[in-house]
Amino acid sequence: MIKKLSADLYQQMKADLDDLKGSAIPKIQMLKDAILIVQKYLDELKVLVDANPFLGEEEEIWFFKIEKPRFYRWLIFYTELFAIDSTKPIIGKEEIKEHYNDQMRYINRFFRSHEFHYQYFRLDSNELDRLYFIRGASPLKTEMSLVPRVDPSFGTGHEFLFSNFRAYEMLQRYLSDQLTSDVGIGLENQSSEQKGKKFAWTGDQINLIEMIYGLWLTGQFNNGKADLSDIVAVLQNVFQVNLGQYFRRFSEIKQRKGMSKTRFLDQMRDALQKKIFDWEGGIAKK
Repeated sequence: MIKKLSADLYQQMKADLDDLKGSAIPKIQMLKDAILIVQKYLDELKVLVDANPFLGEEEEIWFFKIEKPRFYRWLIFYTELFAIDSTKPIIGKEEIKEHYNDQMRYINRFFRSHEFHYQYFRLDSNELDRLYFIRGASPLKTEMSLVPRVDPSFGTGHEFLFSNFRAYEMLQRYLSDQLTSDVGIGLENQSSEQKGKKFAWTGDQINLIEMIYGLWLTGQFNNGKADLSDIVAVLQNVFQVNLGQYFRRFSEIKQRKGMSKTRFLDQMRDALQKKIFDWEGGIAKK
């Protein structure tokens, strides 16, 4: 039960964050608002845990090793990104590059200072999971002095460290994009038109949303491990379309009456089958 409820809550959080990123507010304000959104959903996640006790150690380990860090990483990511952007030099290409390189060096130092735990995280080891991710199983070690006070009902301390690892890897990718894209212009913001081609989605947005859900649910990306929100973000960029309301618009698909709920996918199937039949007919005539 907790897995389904948590997954739904995560998708709602990502939909709200995507809506925020698609708005026209200044970036600094957007980051502040994003921090508040993630904190709100972390509070709701705690309510879920309080109302739905874990079924056993395996589920508790999964939650504090995988699921809570999936949420928590965004709080750390946006908090760090706010600090990076608010202290970035206003002018000077080399100065801005050095600012980003300073952040990269800090992240690398963080990984080195927690090398044992970071390797445990990267290798997806599990030998110490019962010590690290069962509440009250082990006191915090001195090398984890950076961990804030932990609510014993909603944390183990190590999930905070794993959240940092996830967030800092995201920051590494962000900073790398900035450093390789003429500073300040992330690769994720480059449109197809900037690369010499214009390629835009001109059909109904709900059709694209229907197709995206189909691709996600059948596990077509990253061996089925890609988050729905990440797939949406990539295809928004590829097709130059804003799908900020995708989570809510999927409700329109679910509520369709008097027609197939997979109308667009049905149209694609019918068009493809017709093309194949026409082609096969042409081959037979020859």
